[in-house]
Amino acid sequence: MEELLKEVLKRIKPTPEEEEKLKEVMKKVEGILLDLKNDFSFEEIVFAGSSARNTNLRGSSDIDVFLLYPKGADRGVMEEEVKEMARKLGGELLYAQHPYLKVKIDGIDVEIVPAYKINPGERPLSATDRTPLHNKYVKRHLKEWQKDEVRLLKAFMKGIGVYGAEIKVEGFSGYLCELLILYYGDFLSTLKAASQWRWGEYIDIEGHGKIKEKRPLIVVDPVDPYRNVAHTVSKSSMATFIVAAREFLKNPSIKFFFPKKPKLQPSVVKEILDQRRSRLVGVFMEYPRGAAPDNVWGQLKKLGRRLERKLLQKDNFIVQRGVWTDERTLVAVLIEVGGRYTARIHVREGPPVTNRENAERFLEKHRNDPYGPFIKDGRLYAFYFVEEKSLLVEVMEAMEEIVKEGGIGGELGNVIKEGYEVVEGREVLKYMKNGGFATFLSDFLMRKFPWEY
Repeated sequence: MEELLKEVLKRIKPTPEEEEKLKEVMKKVEGILLDLKNDFSFEEIVFAGSSARNTNLRGSSDIDVFLLYPKGADRGVMEEEVKEMARKLGGELLYAQHPYLKVKIDGIDVEIVPAYKINPGERPLSATDRTPLHNKYVKRHLKEWQKDEVRLLKAFMKGIGVYGAEIKVEGFSGYLCELLILYYGDFLSTLKAASQWRWGEYIDIEGHGKIKEKRPLIVVDPVDPYRNVAHTVSKSSMATFIVAAREFLKNPSIKFFFPKKPKLQPSVVKEILDQRRSRLVGVFMEYPRGAAPDNVWGQLKKLGRRLERKLLQKDNFIVQRGVWTDERTLVAVLIEVGGRYTARIHVREGPPVTNRENAERFLEKHRNDPYGPFIKDGRLYAFYFVEEKSLLVEVMEAMEEIVKEGGIGGELGNVIKEGYEVVEGREVLKYMKNGGFATFLSDFLMRKFPWEY
């Protein structure tokens, strides 16, 4: 085990050259911002994130800079100053709760984020206000040797597909990984503890938590007793981490950190579809130009859920559903549908006969049906006929209903209104020319844990 983890660290720790370049760019950024300080109203410059805390992984080093404003600062002024900074420095102006700037300096991505200066325990005025406090807390408490333990945990979670708090992943943030190492001590101790987690696991490093929400995992923020650092962690991501921890402790392998991504040839995909005898349908559209990935992933997951519900209402058996986008050109929803009964007649469940009002209404509605109604276990039932349609037609109708009903909204909602393509079976294969989609489709069909490929 020790040799394995040493090998992993060799591959995930930033090289001395990478670390030196980060220091040089941080110094350069600080100089640029200090030169601008007299023309703006921010009071303090704080470098945060994994690069500042030296818990970053090789090749994923970027720099987060927070410009701290006094609590009484006008939000509109902060926003205008960021826009003015964008005009002076160039780069890309992005929007979350408020604008922030992303620039590339000497090949390294630098995000410049305005925030209010608050003290530990104070309620934040914006979503970014806590981050400088997170930075201070981790730097104060994380021991030097534990930084590599954080890197191991991050690489492990990245390998099994649960690293990242963004909507695409719904997993563990870098800050959450740091807190888990602070709480449990090291990488292996964290895995041993996680292998025994239960739903609603509660971690409170400072013992000051005031969180009442029900979530799969609750990790109280050391700088804010009301915030759950693990609020982004879905049940699926937590379950994957629990299983992966158990499997790794039983059979340690470098595959958990560096899994091979499946990429089947179209001919193999055809064989799999023929073997499964299920029906695969895909809805494809262009990626909304200029849209933030987090927004699109949220809208895309909502579309997938709604489309599945529509097909279930049409008496389809859903094998699985998946959504994907390369965040640049293509958006896809895949749904695999199982076989249907050949009979056109189906059974509709009615109310219990003891529910007099609804029972009488149900009887009146079905009194003239050619068959039934009837009673089973004290409840009324009736027969009904279903119209036979192709799956392709049903998906098209479902998409039309979704467009009419609205509710997807945002950038993706606008793209859906402009047009999309619905294809079935082997027609899906034509989109495999997009390498990212080919990997997604392969994983969708194989459905193995990442470390088992």
